[in-house]
Amino acid sequence: MNTDNRPSMAEFFNWHHHPFADTHPMTDIFLSAKDARLKDRALSMLACGKNLALCGPSGTGKSTLIGHLMGLLDPNCYKPVLLHYAGFNRSGLLRAIADRLGVDTNGRSTPLLIRLQKHLLQLTGSTNSLYPVLFVDDAQMLETESMLDLCALMVSADKKTTAASIVMTGDDTLRSRFQLAAMAAIRTRLTAIFKFDPLNDQDSRQFITHRLQQAKAPKHLFENDAVEMVAAHCRGNRRQIINTATLLLDEAFYRQENTVNAQTMLECDLIYPDDAA
Repeated sequence: MNTDNRPSMAEFFNWHHHPFADTHPMTDIFLSAKDARLKDRALSMLACGKNLALCGPSGTGKSTLIGHLMGLLDPNCYKPVLLHYAGFNRSGLLRAIADRLGVDTNGRSTPLLIRLQKHLLQLTGSTNSLYPVLFVDDAQMLETESMLDLCALMVSADKKTTAASIVMTGDDTLRSRFQLAAMAAIRTRLTAIFKFDPLNDQDSRQFITHRLQQAKAPKHLFENDAVEMVAAHCRGNRRQIINTATLLLDEAFYRQENTVNAQTMLECDLIYPDDAA
């Protein structure tokens, strides 16, 4: 097929940007009814200085939700810190937190954990105080000692008030770890462990529609039969929906078809029956 004079995908499909690309931040994320409840509860708990965890399978929207939570926190009241990756060793985690808080990591006279504790107290005790909230993504990768260090950052030296709140997100192995006797110190400091579930079929359909609307793409870019098939195939996993929809748009563009339909999916050799696993 001669593609030299073909229009770009944006021109061909008449969208503002790719509806399932990872290169365009979502200005208005999709929240299911349960997502909205979790968001409201999390904000209420953070306002009270509480700590919480979000657990669920990969691709169910945990990272997206914490990013949304960070954006909702008043910058005049809160100091949000996001750790995208929790697979550091113990010293690496403390250094990552210090780097994001602007704490010097080169001094050796005082342990870094102590310097972080003092810095957090300064943040909450200054005239224009900011309450630190540490968001730790992929927290199932944390070493036990690192989790205990996070506990040490939660309270002030005199243990009369909280120094910072911790929000951990992780897969179901994190939830299982919290049940271990060795994790009691961490578990008892968490006000809630919220369970994240895949979207149901209706929410999956709405999720696809939402992405199309955000990209200013044609409303019927995905025909109804294709939407139903994607929702059933991906079983509510948002990341899998995004990836599958991206493959289908590439397939439709290759075929020079202006819409994605059931036949597009059935004949797309890049999609396999176990892709949603």
